[in-house]
Amino acid sequence: MDKVTKQNALNAHNWVGVFLSVLLFLVCLSGTIAVFHLEFERWEQPHIQEMDNVTPDAIEKAMSTFLAQQTEESHHLYVVFPTSDIPRLVVENDHAAFFADTEGNLLEQESVSFTQMLVDLHIFLNLPQSWGMILVSALGAIICTLVVTGIIAHKRIAKDAFKLRRGGNGQQAQIDLHNRFGLWAAPFHLLIGITGAYFGLAGIILVIVASLNYDGDRDAVINQIFTPDPVLAPQEGAPAIGKAFGQMATLAPEKSPIFLTVHEVGEPEQFIEIYAKAPNRMIYAEGYRFDTAGNYLGVAGYEHGEWGKQLVWAMYRLHFGDFAGLTSKWLYFILGVMLTMLCVSGMEIWLSKKAHPPLASRLWYSVVWGSVSALALTAVADMFFAGSLIAVFWVLMATNTVLTLTVKSLTKPVWLAISGFSVLILLVVYAAFHGEASLTVASLQLNVPMAAYVVWSLYRASVLLKRAKRGLPQSDSTMVESQQVNA
Repeated sequence: MDKVTKQNALNAHNWVGVFLSVLLFLVCLSGTIAVFHLEFERWEQPHIQEMDNVTPDAIEKAMSTFLAQQTEESHHLYVVFPTSDIPRLVVENDHAAFFADTEGNLLEQESVSFTQMLVDLHIFLNLPQSWGMILVSALGAIICTLVVTGIIAHKRIAKDAFKLRRGGNGQQAQIDLHNRFGLWAAPFHLLIGITGAYFGLAGIILVIVASLNYDGDRDAVINQIFTPDPVLAPQEGAPAIGKAFGQMATLAPEKSPIFLTVHEVGEPEQFIEIYAKAPNRMIYAEGYRFDTAGNYLGVAGYEHGEWGKQLVWAMYRLHFGDFAGLTSKWLYFILGVMLTMLCVSGMEIWLSKKAHPPLASRLWYSVVWGSVSALALTAVADMFFAGSLIAVFWVLMATNTVLTLTVKSLTKPVWLAISGFSVLILLVVYAAFHGEASLTVASLQLNVPMAAYVVWSLYRASVLLKRAKRGLPQSDSTMVESQQVNA
């Protein structure tokens, strides 16, 4: 490829990354953490009874009690089974959700405010959903652009694939790491970008496909992807969800039921659908359908449908790594950290080209490490505050910005230490708030990694502060000009 093409690709790579750096970083950071969103839901209420399975009678009792208490009109009822990735029994409608024990007794209302804020940050950037998702999906396309232009701009991609130069002031080593992260994990980054872009652009894709192949009939396209509701004689009475669930052991003994939905509650077209995870398949789930009386009707056909239908139903698992338990989640987390660090190091390369302007550098590190602090303190606030956590998070982010503008000593190592202490505060408050429940699996599976982050961040901040006092360059905050990236 000629030099002009490579230079144009490098310019596009630089400027796209710079102008969208903050948004890209927040989406990548929140997405990396949100890989464990189901684990965070358990973490928020660690004292709830957990179980491996549940009986049909317990499900019926839990839903009956729930409906007696929740009398508001709802178009759907849901039951989340302990055979899902959350080993708890949950009954809910469109307005509220309650946990139940193994006997079907209701426990307490589900409260996952922090997890919801975190997921909304990743999917919508906490903006109104309609155009927030479009913006985030556009950022997914931008990630693909950055991956492609980065690869094109690399002058010796094969020769430098495993190069990691060390020594000197460490600048070249970090530049090499930026290139290696971008190259080694390029397939994952493209996968995340493409699947992320899909979620927001699905509506546009729907219109295009309908126009090209179905004379503009969008419902026809939807019916190809999402199996139409069954045509039934008018249904009456309460849905026999226990009876329907009891048949799953015979209908699909190899599958794990995830959740149950009662569609069109109280209407003549009411029916029950149980979603079950298919082993060795990427689709989210197969749907097993029953009438109101619990009589089996058939499957929705996602597991063995056309490849396009299966691909659409695999998008969620492909994007969040939810297909091989904690193994795939930890793999996605590590690769997500690499993608997030690409945002960080890429911006540092640009700052180095500008001779590291002090204010711009401080502002960038207040975003990078200040966002970790803001998330931790938002989680603390959730334990005592019933208001909007979105407001709490963005007020903390705005406070970080104001402090950075006024306090010149808030350099990278200081912000890194602040993030570590913030997570430490979260762990201490969490232990005090939840008591013995903070020692359960639901707590420890997240608290242990967070404790490891505290140790690493405080140690790393100490090292950088000592270097600064000795007048030595900080290898991961001082970069050479961007033209040297591919030298």
